[in-house]
Parts: sequence; structure tokens; C-alpha cells
Amino acid sequence: MRFNPFISHRLLINAIIAMFFSAVFLSSYLGVLKTYASIQWLDIMGEGGIVLMTLVWIATLLISRPPSKVTTYLVIGVGLFMFSATLDLFDEWLMHPAHQWLSWIESLPAPLGMLLTSVGLYYWHQEQYVLNRQLRRREAHLREHDKVCSVTGLYKAQYLDSAIKEQLTSKQPLWLGAIDIRDFSHFNSEFGFSEGDRLLREISELLLMNCRLSDVVCRYAGDCFMVLMPATTEQQAKELMAQIKGALKHCAFKVEASKKAKFQYVTTALIQGNKHSSTGKLTSQLHSQLQQKKHQQKVAHRAHVC
Repeated sequence: MRFNPFISHRLLINAIIAMFFSAVFLSSYLGVLKTYASIQWLDIMGEGGIVLMTLVWIATLLISRPPSKVTTYLVIGVGLFMFSATLDLFDEWLMHPAHQWLSWIESLPAPLGMLLTSVGLYYWHQEQYVLNRQLRRREAHLREHDKVCSVTGLYKAQYLDSAIKEQLTSKQPLWLGAIDIRDFSHFNSEFGFSEGDRLLREISELLLMNCRLSDVVCRYAGDCFMVLMPATTEQQAKELMAQIKGALKHCAFKVEASKKAKFQYVTTALIQGNKHSSTGKLTSQLHSQLQQKKHQQKVAHRAHVC
């Protein structure tokens, strides 16, 4: 469906129109027209240019961006600045009585608008940071933030499923690997979710460092990551998973509270896909293989302890 800013941003557009006409109404209702000789036309040109440019900025934002928190902050912030600039513009034509409340109305919206615009720019920076990380991995076509994990910056399961489906149509060999962080729930219970999120971010960075540009890395579940390896041989897939497992095994994560290094142990699984496979069947078989390996490791650990 084609993007229509007049429908998608209906509330924001109404808010901007209301701000503009409120400024016009306040100035016209309370003001008295100045004499022609006292009008400063150079000031009118300057302040009129400011109002015009803020309206152009708002229109550009509404046309260029989808509805989001970032868009709302930016549009309302610039709109408040436009409101103050419009009152200043009409002051060049009209004289207003010395009402204290009118002075507040004229002065306060501009700094408030700049504050909201700054907040919007901050969130825009965060949004672009997530996108740029994905763009560097040759997946520039994706701009849907609901498919990106906010904690790790990796793709979520839904994007991986669509990527697998797309790759299964090609004739190139395809491998899918899974990495499960053992006892991650115990780590969260002992050190808290904040430290758990920090650990997941470091693990994500290690995965990205050890994978190729053509690979798709995602956080498939809470403590489970998956790597889609298109156009990959069995030997290459096994070597890549071994490299990832070794990197994570030697990762010394320092917990803030204790300052002690915690080493993570992982379970990995690997499965091949072809044109006869389906996305659901492939991920289900990989998950079953992963659970079987985890069970075998637990049994072996108990036997060793006994």
C-alpha cells in the first residue's frame, strides 16, 4: 500500500494547523494594526522566512517518515517553534497590550519546542544506529524496527523466517546454525536482567565479528541465537560454528557487581536446508537437535559429578 502522509499523520497535521491558526487568532484578536510608517519590512521578511522554513521542515518530516515516536517529537517540537515564530511575525504588524500571560505564550513554546526536537533527534540517532549496524551487513532493504531486537540490535525470529524462505528458493547450499547460552536464566537470577542484557549485547557483538557479511544473525529466543549461512558448504558451516563456539567459550564477561569474570558455555546445533525444506520444518528440526544435545550434556555432566 502506498504511503499517504495525510492519512498516516492526520493527528499531527491537525495539531500543526491548530498551532498556526491559534497564533494567528491570538495576534489578530488582541492586536491593533500599526501605522504603515512604523512597520519594519526587513524584520517581516526575516521572521516570515523563519515561519515558512519551519513549515517546510514539518512538511518534509511528514512526507519522509512513517508514524513513530521520533516523528511525533520532531514535528511537535518544530511546530511549537513555528508557533512562537508566527506570533513574532504578527507583532510586526500589530501592537499588543502589555499582558504578562501573552508574553509567556509568545516566549515559552520556542524553548519547549527546541527541547522536544532535541529529544526527537536523540531517538533518531538511536534509530539510525540500529539501522546502520544492519546496513553494514548488506541488508539495507530492511527499515522495519519491529523486526530488530532492541537489546542486541540483531534481527528477530520473524525476519530470519522470511530470510530462510527466500534462500530456500535458490539452488545454493544452505546451512542454519543455532547457539544456545547454557544456564542463562540462572545468570539473570543471580546478577539481574540489566547484566543479562549487557551479556547478550556482548555475545551479539562476538557473533557479528565471527560471521561473514553474507550471513544473517538473529536472536531467535531469549538465550538462543541462530545464524543463516547461504551458499555454504558443510565444511565451511562446521568451521564457522566451531569458531563461534570457541570465541564464546573464551569470552570473559566481567559482572559489574563482583568485577569477576564469568565464562559462558554454549550448545550448538547445525542443519542443512534445501529446496524441499520448509522454514517451519527446518527451524523445528534444528530446535529438536539443540534440545537433544542439551539433554545429552546434562546427562554427561551428572555422570561426571557422580
